[in-house]
Amino acid sequence: MKFSFVQQLSVCCFLLDFHYSKAQSIEHNGWLFWSHEQKISERWQFSYDMQLRSADRFDYANTLLIRPGIGYKIRENQTVTLGYTYFGTWEKENDKLEYEPENRIFEQFEIRNKLKNVQITNRLRFEQRFMHMQQEKIFAQRLRYYIQALIPVLANPDFTNGMYVCIQNELFLNVQGNKQSGRQIFDQNRPYAGTGYRFNEKLDLEAGFMLRYIIQEDKNVRNNIFQLSIKSSF
Repeated sequence: MKFSFVQQLSVCCFLLDFHYSKAQSIEHNGWLFWSHEQKISERWQFSYDMQLRSADRFDYANTLLIRPGIGYKIRENQTVTLGYTYFGTWEKENDKLEYEPENRIFEQFEIRNKLKNVQITNRLRFEQRFMHMQQEKIFAQRLRYYIQALIPVLANPDFTNGMYVCIQNELFLNVQGNKQSGRQIFDQNRPYAGTGYRFNEKLDLEAGFMLRYIIQEDKNVRNNIFQLSIKSSF
């Protein structure tokens, strides 16, 4: 099913307005993000994401994410990807850092469309999560839906160079293992808005602000996140 740009942008704006009524814990974090796509052939590509996150109030670096994957273009604008994610966290407990590793396998389907020069991405990702929480091994599965619009504002006509605005959101749905991990079925929402500069077709630099909501049993956590992103493709 195809959606018009207006429909997709309306969904994105609706999700940006998502909020909760529970008591909230508010944190301030910084994320440094690099994503890369490497063309292997006309159909095959290699993708790689790396992310470094800070603890509350930029106290220390507490999360490292590394996510490689192999993608296959089933159509010019549609790609399926199989990949692996390493997700390591370090939390301070009594002035000591406690390490909790997580390994994931993911399957992903992505559609990229254009309306004039506006670039729209829809992505569905299914994850199998192998977690270590408080010395306990937990298996869970999660579904993630992501929508993004890149809107050129001071760019050349074909949007290969210039400034742009980015609006996006991602929703998280736990479909297995949520009780063991202490999570709700729907537990996370990530609205984001930012601005970036496209140097050429192969390199973007972007900065923005994300409101990450995490639903917990007793309270909700709201992360005010400043994110700096580098996006490359060759």
